[in-house]
Amino acid sequence: MRLAIAIAAGFAAVVACQGADSSAPQTRPDFKALDWVSDAADPVAHLTLQPATCLTAPRDPADQRGELLFNSPLLLGGPAAKAGLSCASCHRNGRGNPDFVFAGLSSGPGTADVTSGLFSKVRADQIFNPVVIPDLAAPEGHVLVDRGAAGALETFLSAQITEEFSGAAPTGQVVADLAAYIRALDLVACPNDSEQVQTWQDETKRLRAGAAYLASEPAGDLSAYRLAMRAALGRLYERYPETIFGAEVQDLVSLGRELSQPDISSAALAERVDALEEDLQLGERQSLYSEEQLARALR
Repeated sequence: MRLAIAIAAGFAAVVACQGADSSAPQTRPDFKALDWVSDAADPVAHLTLQPATCLTAPRDPADQRGELLFNSPLLLGGPAAKAGLSCASCHRNGRGNPDFVFAGLSSGPGTADVTSGLFSKVRADQIFNPVVIPDLAAPEGHVLVDRGAAGALETFLSAQITEEFSGAAPTGQVVADLAAYIRALDLVACPNDSEQVQTWQDETKRLRAGAAYLASEPAGDLSAYRLAMRAALGRLYERYPETIFGAEVQDLVSLGRELSQPDISSAALAERVDALEEDLQLGERQSLYSEEQLARALR
């Protein structure tokens, strides 16, 4: 009910403003993901479609936690975190990103210089040599490191965070979850290489994975998971304009603040995610997950 009232009030406000001054400039939404997307790419398509999820064990808790972390910019730390880049920025859904362009890092769409000094001086080779971003579910992505050798992938991931991106050394659990997610990426899980629609459920699924872990490990080092959950809330925030979803946006902000507190109740967190899902579903058609609404907002 609250969301329905908010939607009605939002539309009323828009109509009133248009009636008063139809030439008034409209605020264009700011999507962090578009900061590193080629100008030649269709922004609506980029924000509404994504490569298919190719997880061989999509319901495995470790894989789900790994996906949550994979989408967190704060996991990488340093300049990448400030820019809002996560592992998923280059590898959308663990796949590739042919639209990716980052000044000083890319020679063209879908490329990145992994030995650049832009994010870290440790691996900088002083040569501009971008390579095509590999699909981690495809054979070319599997040969980057031996995923079957005990500890090889974990060592590789730790070095990526600390050396390539100047991030803080991740905990063993964080590395284990990331490795579980990446090991589960395989084209055999989606042989048609299809695309899928981006939805708010992508983020609430990640929130639930984090909430379940917070409940099961209350005494552990959960900072990386809390930060990853806050990042998921931030992506939802981009899709539900405050002019229409005022109360819901405040709920997102409030929940993000609570996640920064170590004593948040796990039961209360689960209830908050339940309520959030109800509101997000109710407002989906008016949100910027709607292709029609998104196209209108970006024009």
